[in-house]
Amino acid sequence: MNTDVKCKEVGENCIYWQPINQSNQSYKDVIHSWKIIFFAFKEEDLSTGVEGLRPPQIGAIHAGLGYEKSDHNESATIVMPTGTGKTETILSLVVAGKFPLTLVIVPSDALRTQIKNKFLNLGLLRKLELVDDKFENPHVATITHGVKRLQEIDELLNSNVIIATPSVFSNFSASCLATLLNACTHLIVDEAHHIAAKTWTNIKTYFLDKKVFQFTATPFRSDGIRVEGRIIFDYSLKKAQLDGYFQEIDFHSVKEFTQEKSDKAISEKAIKILRDDISLGFDHMVMARASSIKRAKEIFKLYESETDLYPVLINSKTKNSKTKLEAIKNGSHKIIVCVDMLGEGFDLANLKISAMHDVHKSINITLQFIGRFTRTNNKLGNAKFIANIANTGVSKELAKLYVEDSDWNNIISEVSLNKIKDEKMYQEFKEKFSESTNIFNLGLVPNMSTTIYRLASKSWNPQNIFSLGEKHFKIFEHTVNDENDTIIFSTKTYVPVGWTKSKELFDEIWDLYVLYYDKENSLLFFHTSNKGTLNRYIVKSIANKAIQVRGEPIFRALYGLRRLRLQNVGLNKNKKGVRYTMHTGRDIAEQIPDIEAQRAVKSNIFGKGFENGEETSIGCSYKGKIWAMDSDSIDKWFTWCKNVGKKILDESIDPNHVLKTAMRNTTLSSFPHLPIISIDWPVELLRKNEETIIIGNTDWSEKLVNCELNSALLPAPDGKEISIYLCTPENRSEIKFSLNNDEAKFESSDDLYIQFGKTPILLNDFFSEHPPTLLLVDTSYIEGDQHYYPNEQYAYLYDKNKIKIWNWEGVDISTESQKVQKIRSSIQYNTIEKIKGSYDLVFDDDGSGEIADIVAIKNDNDRVLYIDFFHLKYCSKNKEGLSNPGARVDDVYQVAGQAAKSIKWISDVDKLISRLIYRETQRLAKDELSRIDKGDLEYLFYLQKVAKLAYYEFNMTIIQPAISKSKVSDEQLIILGNAETYINEITGIKLNVISSA
Repeated sequence: MNTDVKCKEVGENCIYWQPINQSNQSYKDVIHSWKIIFFAFKEEDLSTGVEGLRPPQIGAIHAGLGYEKSDHNESATIVMPTGTGKTETILSLVVAGKFPLTLVIVPSDALRTQIKNKFLNLGLLRKLELVDDKFENPHVATITHGVKRLQEIDELLNSNVIIATPSVFSNFSASCLATLLNACTHLIVDEAHHIAAKTWTNIKTYFLDKKVFQFTATPFRSDGIRVEGRIIFDYSLKKAQLDGYFQEIDFHSVKEFTQEKSDKAISEKAIKILRDDISLGFDHMVMARASSIKRAKEIFKLYESETDLYPVLINSKTKNSKTKLEAIKNGSHKIIVCVDMLGEGFDLANLKISAMHDVHKSINITLQFIGRFTRTNNKLGNAKFIANIANTGVSKELAKLYVEDSDWNNIISEVSLNKIKDEKMYQEFKEKFSESTNIFNLGLVPNMSTTIYRLASKSWNPQNIFSLGEKHFKIFEHTVNDENDTIIFSTKTYVPVGWTKSKELFDEIWDLYVLYYDKENSLLFFHTSNKGTLNRYIVKSIANKAIQVRGEPIFRALYGLRRLRLQNVGLNKNKKGVRYTMHTGRDIAEQIPDIEAQRAVKSNIFGKGFENGEETSIGCSYKGKIWAMDSDSIDKWFTWCKNVGKKILDESIDPNHVLKTAMRNTTLSSFPHLPIISIDWPVELLRKNEETIIIGNTDWSEKLVNCELNSALLPAPDGKEISIYLCTPENRSEIKFSLNNDEAKFESSDDLYIQFGKTPILLNDFFSEHPPTLLLVDTSYIEGDQHYYPNEQYAYLYDKNKIKIWNWEGVDISTESQKVQKIRSSIQYNTIEKIKGSYDLVFDDDGSGEIADIVAIKNDNDRVLYIDFFHLKYCSKNKEGLSNPGARVDDVYQVAGQAAKSIKWISDVDKLISRLIYRETQRLAKDELSRIDKGDLEYLFYLQKVAKLAYYEFNMTIIQPAISKSKVSDEQLIILGNAETYINEITGIKLNVISSA
């Protein structure tokens, strides 16, 4: 190929062309060659050494070409993580789609130059033999300056591709801009998370009836404003990691509470990591990130003494910045201190160490930032991030990143997956509103709150709002959905300022209104950010016969919250001098009898509990308002309202009964003398990646995933101490849990430690701050010195008729586990043989850290996964060496506790299956027999993919041949009944029991 690039100047802009041979082909000849010559859709195959397009590229191209032929007019968004080959995908889409004149919008000068150079010779498309030598290179116009003359526009249109930044169009005359944009047949927007900026939006108005393709790694903006359009292809970050397009990440934390100490610790760790990497032969660089130019100057002082690493400071005000950038690209500097990154399009694989002196607060920018360091290169090592985990002040979504044990590889893929899943659900919701509006692109995040009205359908007239608005406020954005049951609008009102009597000064107040009419149940849900009196007029104008739901029915919204903890209760009382009282904490328990005796009336209540296995909150006011301590996207508000509405209409719900069953708590001076049926790790550990947490002492260490906690059945006789046992496959250590002056204390004679990342701390100290949870036989539980208990005593007998009998002939019921050797006479082996015909995958998870002794999964056409837990227990031998089923209470405690402990896995199926995959690979690494008794590891990976879209149904079964159904005692049935109640309250799952005759 002739490598000479031709350039034709058009005013201050240029058209470039790199001919294949000496012939002088026009832009028309180029498009003609694209039309008559075949584009080879060749996919790479690493197993055979065939080079071609990567799976994410081939998928995105086909999705784009399919959308090109559809009748959809909205923008198409293609999501491809950094490093998966986005630029070559854009090139392929243009030439394979034979687009006559494509406008490519990029956010920076660097990206404009980068993508121009790729288009000139079609980048890797020729190297991969996707096009041959008869396939002409495009004429590429780059617009770097505004245009005022139509003659220049006519010349620029003699090209196949036009590349520009959005800001340049502000320097065009109106006629030149319209002529240029009207002539373009397609629009491609790179880094589409910038698309909502005003200039970008103006460009898109010229492409309403043309195809628009938006490429991004993160289809959401940092300011919460939506990226307009429909996601037509999404290659997940998790998939990019598994396929090797996303470099593995190592996180290094420091923990300092002053900025000076934090900066010093981060810089020292970054310099050490850089020097260590260089000594290993890695040509790495450090980028120290600051939030402002002032901060960057302060931080640079910490690095400037490392003269052999040639530190450099660069920001928007740096002189000779282009020269410095070239020096950085050439590897002249090993440490770069800057504000944010070096601009979109600045990609340097050697940037592998990020010293995050100031962390990003936004999840979107954080994901984009991380992607710059994770480009794969066989000659380079892992990406490394250093940050201070104290006082980060980040959002809840990002908080998981900034803890000592955080596994960034898993966390960022999980965060990205959830964000994109939410985006798709939002788009499905938005499609129900065909009326053109900009309101959905404003990033609406209403508080979860509503008032509710009973309403007959004849009284619903949403269009009436516009006549009311003319009198009282100005409606700016509005929409009514196609079903005519929802109206959303925003308003602007003017309110006199409070610091002057002048009538000339006003504050502008913007408010959101959402009204949803549930026709099936004749309920109207009304949400607004406005706290004024105008709201009742709005409801009356739209639904003039609406009757607000108030009083006792409102408190039905509390129903269904399992293990409900009341946070505060407001009461109206008819006592002399006391009309209203507010109660919090333990004080609440003393007020409930007054409510039950009707000596007090509920005014407002707020509590937290579990619903559908997830922690949630709900607040109610007798005046009619219902709320939660959350804000979310508007589609989530509708789902929340429907759930609340079902409860409000349920006449069988007694609000006073809801309060009666709420959990109470008290501070312990001694432990209750009740059997302990299970003990589990603190919630703070359950939320983390158990594979990265280490527990041990000077003699041994083990991953948390292979550790479990057990306890003595009862506290010591004086009620002051409980023995806890930390068990691993090879070791057992005792931890004394005691109460001393009403404080919880933990003591281990083995000097146990727990390690997050590289920082070990004593397990005693960790438990003192984050105590484990002990579940008692009456379903109450202990955390530290706090005892949480139900108001009424639980004594639910398990229904004896539900117990199923199995024939245990030929089974040694004193042997529970089949172990690695697959002991054929064991309870577990025979259970697996009996059940495996009903499942697609049967997994032996027996051992420390187990989910259950057996996890079995049935896949119903990739739509529903039926996931069953089987908890087994052996029958102990008597003095004569015989195992006789009977009515012994001890045979029930432990297996009931195992079942109760396993509910933590039900709320996160992806984590559950990932855990099984880890356990299996760990077993195989020891050259031992597989844990999978039906199916294989490949099928387990397949189920992990299915789980992302499927529904789930769980089942839990206790198998204890030591129980004799004919001899079962009430004590045994109470333990089983209380365990079932606890499991059902939190998860909604019933407990099955299998026994001997």
